[in-house]
Amino acid sequence: MPFARLFNVLFIGLCLLGSSRVQAQSVQENFLKGNIAYGNGQYGEAEQAYRSVLGEVQSAEVHYNLGNTLAQQGKWSEAAFHYMKAYALNPNLEAARGNLMLAAERMGLSQEYPQLATPGRLLSERQWGGVAAVTFWLILIFFFHREFFRFRIPLSKTLGTISLLVFAFAVVAIMQHKLYKEWAVVSSSLVSLRVAPTEQSPGESVLVEGDPIRIIDQQKGFFRVMTSSGAEGFIQQDEVYSLGND
Repeated sequence: MPFARLFNVLFIGLCLLGSSRVQAQSVQENFLKGNIAYGNGQYGEAEQAYRSVLGEVQSAEVHYNLGNTLAQQGKWSEAAFHYMKAYALNPNLEAARGNLMLAAERMGLSQEYPQLATPGRLLSERQWGGVAAVTFWLILIFFFHREFFRFRIPLSKTLGTISLLVFAFAVVAIMQHKLYKEWAVVSSSLVSLRVAPTEQSPGESVLVEGDPIRIIDQQKGFFRVMTSSGAEGFIQQDEVYSLGND
């Protein structure tokens, strides 16, 4: 009986491993298919291929390529959204930031798209998470190693202080990335910024396609948002591309 259970566990593990390899191969094939289609000017096929990839994994490069594909089709607001996604996943991808500015220019927007501040812009959120995890354990080792071990680490207080400072920077950077994900892009040509979350509510002002907005809350199919100028109101959820949605 124990042998049968072990066999089942091993069999399931091999199936999962095989499935993950097949999935990775499918993702790579769709990515290459998208690149070839884009190179041949077949932007509809490239868009479909890149969307298939993003249905499986989140990649700055794929978001960037999809943004370029949409831009070639004149879909500038959605292209801007994917440039923002690429920038959020990899702040060092300067091409995404540059194309985001180009998209704003093509749409004639008066408002600039937000960008990550330092230290968040130095690394991705995942990388900063790794830095936070490593420095957390270093803090414990340098400050409390004598509670568990007999030996003493030279300059432990200095190294512990440095680790604490780096950990604090990492936490700030992660929070900056979290706040950046609150931003969204208006997807409809004209959107009313409503006083209340109802379709009958009057509009205080009008937003245009491509405008950057920050999502504060959501209720009853509406987002409560703030514009770059500080105005607040409600818009329907299907009228925006939200960075928080992976």
